[in-house]
Amino acid sequence: MLANAEFSVMHEMGHVLIAEYDLPVLGREEDAADQLGFILLFHLYAKLPRDEVDARLLDIADYWRLEWQTPKPPPDQVLAWDSHPLDEQRYYNIACLLYGSDMVRLDWLPPLIGLPYERAVYCDQEFRQASKAFEWIRHTRRASSIQHHAAWRLSWDTPSMNPADAGPLIALLRDGDHLQLMVDEVFRLFRPPRPLNIRLVSCGAPDAWYNSNSGEMALCYERLQHFREMAENLPRLRTPVTRQCPGPAGLRPGGC
Repeated sequence: MLANAEFSVMHEMGHVLIAEYDLPVLGREEDAADQLGFILLFHLYAKLPRDEVDARLLDIADYWRLEWQTPKPPPDQVLAWDSHPLDEQRYYNIACLLYGSDMVRLDWLPPLIGLPYERAVYCDQEFRQASKAFEWIRHTRRASSIQHHAAWRLSWDTPSMNPADAGPLIALLRDGDHLQLMVDEVFRLFRPPRPLNIRLVSCGAPDAWYNSNSGEMALCYERLQHFREMAENLPRLRTPVTRQCPGPAGLRPGGC
């Protein structure tokens, strides 16, 4: 649950960087924000043991697999015309970035998560491409605003949900100023040109967003609760795949 809360914030930070630096984006902004959010987390996790980094990033991919495989009523379904990618696409995109971060060390990953050979062979290129964009923003745009010292503020609204449910969710992010320290590091890396307000708020739906007009990011308590509920289904995704198929580095060709 924690990794997905972090990814939600970093995804929105992707929107912050795109909006505040007026970055050119080819393709959908939501795809770019996913890639920036993933690479931000990969960078922020750098001091953790690699096994823990793998586990956290795999939690994020697994969340999107759960969303994809969970039946939803029509109003809750992501449609093909939506600005957001389909849940199934987000799963494979994030899984590919994770695998592409170290294809030799993570050669066990594609069979475990069902990443087809036809996609897996290019994942190192996708990771390098996203990393190159991250470094370009970091060095090029940061240099133009280095003289600025924009502040940011984190606020926790009183949740409207049951305190017994809300308390553990809030404690998870507040423990050791966890969220505060992560966003501090993002501001140190990028020096956004204006202040940012981040609010934890009740909004009646499991959502998160960035408002470029007001310079405010919101993460809904309901989204944290949704992550916790979805996590109850996670163990069924972690059954190792024992069937072996031909392919380099343990990859599983499509249709195998």
